[in-house]
Amino acid sequence: MIRFYLVIIALMVVLFSNEYNDDDLDGVPNSLDRCPKTPFSDIVDEYGCSVEKLLRPRSFEYYFEYLYGRDGHFYENSYLTSITLYRKRFDLSITGLYYTNNRKHGFSDLNIKFEYLFNPTPMWDLLVGAGIDLPIYNVSGNKTDYGFSLTSYYYLWDYRVLSGVYYTYTEDRYRKRTLKNSYGGYIGVERFFNGFSLELSYLYHRGKFNSINHLLYTKIEKRFKGGTYLFGTVSKGLNGDTIEEIFSLGVGRRF
Repeated sequence: MIRFYLVIIALMVVLFSNEYNDDDLDGVPNSLDRCPKTPFSDIVDEYGCSVEKLLRPRSFEYYFEYLYGRDGHFYENSYLTSITLYRKRFDLSITGLYYTNNRKHGFSDLNIKFEYLFNPTPMWDLLVGAGIDLPIYNVSGNKTDYGFSLTSYYYLWDYRVLSGVYYTYTEDRYRKRTLKNSYGGYIGVERFFNGFSLELSYLYHRGKFNSINHLLYTKIEKRFKGGTYLFGTVSKGLNGDTIEEIFSLGVGRRF
């Protein structure tokens, strides 16, 4: 009988030491835990993240953002509103922007985007998206644009590695010539700690007028209970085609 109990204990030691390490004791093994340092008392989701700390909202999100950009003597103030509806693996977002600068003012095109979420592995989210830019921008030759995107999030300890590419097909015309299709990509890393997140990313964009933009982007976000969050961003142009600096402040809520 003693030998039987010793065998059971040995099997349990092997199981928990090799296959089910769970350092924060939240019921999710380290190999699947996207938030490996959650407090013992927190209620967690299937990825080991506190319910108040979910990285993907359950049903709904909206945010408002004020942006200020400057480049030499040129400046622009922009006011952005975005609403996203989440349904299981699907999400639908609508984003609008009003701008005013020292040359003109008006609404930019209204963006409507649809995405589908894949999980190639428990630690990897992959979003495939398609959308349109409705020609609200009031200028001659402005037409509907069609966009496609691929976004990747990989979770490692308290970090999220993010990357993505996008392509926009356009029929916009300027002075009787059709503009170029635009495309770009980005790569960065985001760190989560004590209700805050800090992101640092590099962005590349080739625009409709064939300009090439290199941009360094930084974002800090503070999350509160109930889903409300505040954020600020700083973007720095790294070459002559890119606007010199962009600053923004925003507030939003996730449900």
